[in-house]
Amino acid sequence: MRLRYRAGVCALALMAGSAAMQFEPAVVRNLASGQGDRHVSVEAIRVPLWSAAFAQSADSFSLDNVRFTWGDLTYEVKRIDFSGVTVSRSEVESLFSSASEPLADRLMRISARQVTAPEIKVTQKLGQQTQTIFYRNVSLNDVVQGQVAKAVIGAMAIERTGAKGNVLFSYGQTTLSDLNTPAFVRLYETKDASASAPMTRIYGAVTMENLDMVDSGENMSVQIARVSARDVMARPTQDSWGSTLAFLTEMGGKNNLSTEEESRLRTAMVDIAGAFDIGFMEAADIRIKATPKKGAEAKDRKPSVIGRIDRFAYTGSTGSQPADTRLEGLEIGDQEGRVKVGTISLTGFSLTPSLNGLKALQGKPIEDLDQEALRSLIPTLGTLRLSGIDVDVPNKAGDKTTERVNFTLKDFEVTADKPVNGLPTNIRIEQRNLVIALPATSTDDLVKQLAALGYKTLDSSFLVAATWNEAANEIALKEVSVQGQDMGALSLTGTIGNVTKDLFSPDEATAAAALIGAKAKAADIVVEDKGLLGRYLAQAAKEQKTTPEALRTIYASAAPFVVSSIMGNSEQAKTLGQAVGRFIGKPGKLTINAQPKNPSGFGVMDAMLASDPKEALAKLNISATVE
Repeated sequence: MRLRYRAGVCALALMAGSAAMQFEPAVVRNLASGQGDRHVSVEAIRVPLWSAAFAQSADSFSLDNVRFTWGDLTYEVKRIDFSGVTVSRSEVESLFSSASEPLADRLMRISARQVTAPEIKVTQKLGQQTQTIFYRNVSLNDVVQGQVAKAVIGAMAIERTGAKGNVLFSYGQTTLSDLNTPAFVRLYETKDASASAPMTRIYGAVTMENLDMVDSGENMSVQIARVSARDVMARPTQDSWGSTLAFLTEMGGKNNLSTEEESRLRTAMVDIAGAFDIGFMEAADIRIKATPKKGAEAKDRKPSVIGRIDRFAYTGSTGSQPADTRLEGLEIGDQEGRVKVGTISLTGFSLTPSLNGLKALQGKPIEDLDQEALRSLIPTLGTLRLSGIDVDVPNKAGDKTTERVNFTLKDFEVTADKPVNGLPTNIRIEQRNLVIALPATSTDDLVKQLAALGYKTLDSSFLVAATWNEAANEIALKEVSVQGQDMGALSLTGTIGNVTKDLFSPDEATAAAALIGAKAKAADIVVEDKGLLGRYLAQAAKEQKTTPEALRTIYASAAPFVVSSIMGNSEQAKTLGQAVGRFIGKPGKLTINAQPKNPSGFGVMDAMLASDPKEALAKLNISATVE
């Protein structure tokens, strides 16, 4: 009997002890501090009963009903659990009780194995809209002096309400590594009047899964399978991030801005744009859908538009590698048509000249700027490339739909860099294989002529490439060419000398004088026939009721006389005429070289002062060869 009694007592004691271990008495209640638009409050700090006697050294405790207001942002957390804390509870209390010490400095004293919160609610005013964010299952792991080795958010939802409807965002799991919370908080606290503080890494990497956005006002949705980034850097702004973002939000809610507000807004936007950088960012598998708005009349309804992007990526610049932005696998369309683009990339693009130029304005209205100041705002384009373009859309003229617009483009590339006074000195524009179907019912004269020659499509390419050599004061025309598939090709290369830096001067008179002083030093023209001449001769022969071979012989024989009538009866004209005749007689490649007789070159004034084209041509040495 005694044994049973003792066993029952022990069981009751064990159960009571276990319950006591789970009980968390409050050791501090109603903790609050703050000043201005920053307030923080904690309803209670709780520790397990077993460590209540050692509360100041307990390594586990929780915070109940935490509320944190920072300007337009309000954070609400029902419970925050700390475990593996290596500092005293008073250090944690200082996060919420000290109003004089910067929050970033207080965070640097916190170290814990893990900090968790089941849910965090964030409310923010954005002009006339209200944004609410919910973070669920938040976990900060291995916190050392405020820096978090790994942060995980199980799910996130954002709701933005406004007059035009609600916008809902949802996110799957978000994972961050090397989160520097003191540096992040310091951005919102610190003012950098000089705007020259160095960049600090805010976090090493972040990954977000399954992003979903639904805009009820626009009947549009966007899904992104995955977003990742690394090496996110930032620096404080002149008025701190908190003040700058609050001002931008305030200005965003206004319809009419004063001159002073416009100036401040421009300054703030420039400041925030240059206050962060990303080493790398990528979004994969993006899906877009826009459906007709409900209630619209039938004539105003448009078919649903569906689009996708396989990948969007940005790589920041390094010491030897320029910044690169690219979009891959773009496709967008509706029931009536579609547009596809294989790749769009932008390499070497830089807003630095524009940002520096805007900073130098010091609030001066843009409409009052002179040419030199406006030039300082031009960004560096770098190289823009597009490839794999395929377009098939209806050609609408008013309410009528004519034949469809249908074309493909293999590649298009534009390079414009190495700027001088805002103008690029290295230019390259290339189009490869633009293929357009020639409409059978077109009224355009050129289209009708090509169709008459038997062409059903026009496959064309062109290239313009030129660069300025400052040391030699020369512009090298690397290539100016155009070619058509099954037609032929025409290209020009050459050198223009006496081109000084004045050509890029913002002063129009100075630039015009430099242009007049420029002199051509050499030029080579190459003409290749790849079928166009043969088709023309076949058509002409049919109209004249003769054979193409007979017509070719006639044209080849007449070529020297035609050239001489244009250039005169010089030896050069005869040489060129004979070469043209041979080219017509047996098409291949015709190369024409022109050199100025004057060693200084052939200038604009030489051409302007010549009363007859023959006089201008007489100042050139011209030779020609046929292959």
